[in-house]
Amino acid sequence: MAGDHLRRARVSVDDLPRSYVCYDLETTGLGAAAHVIEIGAVRVFDGWEDERLSTFVALPAGARIEPGAQAVHHISEAMLAGAPSQREAYETFSEFVGELPLVGQNIVSFDNGFIDRMAARARMRSVVENGSFDTMLIYRELVGRPANLAAICAHYGIENDQAHRAWADARATSDCYQAIIRDMRSRAAVAFDPEVGPVAHELDGELVCFTGNTYEHPKRLFEEIALRHGARLHERVIKRVTMLVDLEGRESAKVRRARELGTPVVSADAFLARMGLTQEDLRR
Repeated sequence: MAGDHLRRARVSVDDLPRSYVCYDLETTGLGAAAHVIEIGAVRVFDGWEDERLSTFVALPAGARIEPGAQAVHHISEAMLAGAPSQREAYETFSEFVGELPLVGQNIVSFDNGFIDRMAARARMRSVVENGSFDTMLIYRELVGRPANLAAICAHYGIENDQAHRAWADARATSDCYQAIIRDMRSRAAVAFDPEVGPVAHELDGELVCFTGNTYEHPKRLFEEIALRHGARLHERVIKRVTMLVDLEGRESAKVRRARELGTPVVSADAFLARMGLTQEDLRR
């Protein structure tokens, strides 16, 4: 399925499209036999929102909304009266997408399968073939778990006042996707050439390990700062490691191992202070 490469390989910010359609579905249930009852989407060109799509989708004959699903999205069968048929809704969505790639939250494992089945029933090409980029997978690669939409919104300070309605989730996911792109760019902002060697020597003789990776304290940037100031790096906490830098301030496995070995654990601010730096220096 398109987008499955995100499960296997690190994603470069240069690979992420700036023009796309971000979409979300609400369904009668979670299984493969369930049906789409709402499509929400936002079309974006070069990072700017162009147009939104929001439509209910009529139930096929004999289909029902599962009580568990209705408890989440609060869409009743009465609300679907007069809505476009499954085929009509897919035709509208396909025209809205055009040749643009898809962006969405958990679409690789969930939504794309519904779109494929809608296209097959309509005997039309599936827009999933355009390629897809899953915010859940990209965020998990970049920041870590939890990676549900609510957690990503909270991490980047994005509001979603009507969660679990397709149009609102699509808009929030698009905002999260843009935030992820900015986050990825900020983490890759410093380029260190190991052939040049350190530019300062405050950390000469230190073997440094890092734990955590956040928007405020991107691991890649801190590793490059350490190298620039004379340190060597190690991915795991071993006896020879002289310092563990905790970028998140939580009880990680690396923090526990450092305590077992008696390895000093320092905060991000304390690490920067060793070189006479502060958080403000990272933003310049």
